Amino acid sequence: MPNDQQPEPTNQPTDSSRRTFLKTSSVGILGAGLGLQQKIAQGAYVKADETLKVGLVGCGGRGTGAAAQALRADKNVKLVAMADVFGDQLKKSLSNISKLPDVKDRVQVDKDHQFVGFDAYKKLIATDVDIVLLATPPHFRPIHLKECVDANKHVFVEKPVATDAVGIRSIIATTEEAKKKNLTIVSGLCWRYETGMQETIARIQNGAIGDITSIESVRFLGGIGKLAVREPNWTEMYYQMRNWYYFTWLSGDFIAEQFIHELDKVSWMMGEYPVKCVATGGRQSRTDKKYGYIFDHFSVIYEYANGTKYHATTRQQQGCPSKFHDIVQGTKGRANLMKFHITGENQWRRKARRTVMHQLEHDEMYKALRKGETINNGEYMAKSTLMGIMGRQAAYTGKEVTWDKMFNSKENLGPDGYTWDSKPQEQSVAQPGITRFI
Repeated sequence: MPNDQQPEPTNQPTDSSRRTFLKTSSVGILGAGLGLQQKIAQGAYVKADETLKVGLVGCGGRGTGAAAQALRADKNVKLVAMADVFGDQLKKSLSNISKLPDVKDRVQVDKDHQFVGFDAYKKLIATDVDIVLLATPPHFRPIHLKECVDANKHVFVEKPVATDAVGIRSIIATTEEAKKKNLTIVSGLCWRYETGMQETIARIQNGAIGDITSIESVRFLGGIGKLAVREPNWTEMYYQMRNWYYFTWLSGDFIAEQFIHELDKVSWMMGEYPVKCVATGGRQSRTDKKYGYIFDHFSVIYEYANGTKYHATTRQQQGCPSKFHDIVQGTKGRANLMKFHITGENQWRRKARRTVMHQLEHDEMYKALRKGETINNGEYMAKSTLMGIMGRQAAYTGKEVTWDKMFNSKENLGPDGYTWDSKPQEQSVAQPGITRFI
């Protein structure tokens, strides 16, 4: 992907309208100080007392949380539209947000702006919302993001952003188009916005632990919530959508859907992405057919261009101890990313408490819009997702997978259409040595 360019900033228009700003605002300088790899562009601004209208696409727990955080980020933001493939999910989300005492007065979603079905996102994006929050199952992210950018909307994009390389290539093309239009794209990779993590990584990049010799990430957790039990009248598409997490075409498997945070932190720290990987993985606990065909454990060895190895291991198995860390060993010391702690020649520990990073990403988004700046997190959200997919495919196939090979993969996991009678592709649990790389 080409590097961000730094065009000359334009003069601020004297009578720029709110709507003109929201569609066309600003070109300018590259922002690098916080490690966000974001393009900051200067131009027209939205006055602090002007209303910004937000629409939510994907009304699950993460989408509901994102909507509340958007409302808390700016007192003149209103939630005016919601969309979900399931009507009951939309109603539940709306009910929950409407009970929050600090934001409920700005939840103004009338019946005409509650959209249900596979095409609900189109109907929402076609309204006069200024910002769209995308929080559906990850498979739909490339489709939905393109629709938003085509319609000149600013977007908050929850992680991950695709489940296959076809989707990644679409995301990259769309985020490049967003740059041309000066539209904001903020990623849900929230550690990039955590101030303690920013300082820890900045210190490592400035040599606090010397040359990095090895990296280890561990994320051992029990798994996610309950399955939806299949009812007799459900089609296969309906069942898989209700249980999207357990189907790779919808979630990307949990190495991409959950472990992406660790992969993103490490490649942010390294300032690059790995050139290849090998992996193992499988199913030991979630073996029943009801768990779809995702794995319950992965162990990946990523290798960077300079030969540095990154050992990344994760599991979701009930009844086992939880463990969660990122350890970076260098020639002059060691860093624990999650504890904001460095030992060795340049000892340091951040004393402040961890910030609410899910809120900070929204705070920064609306601050930028109010100042007439744009943020584009598109490159790293695409590449970190691809890194997860790369590790998954190495584990599924039992083969070494290079970055270039993964990026150019032809495998498209999606169905031919999106109705309740559409047929998801026939899939089975991957078998290393048998499952082919496409």
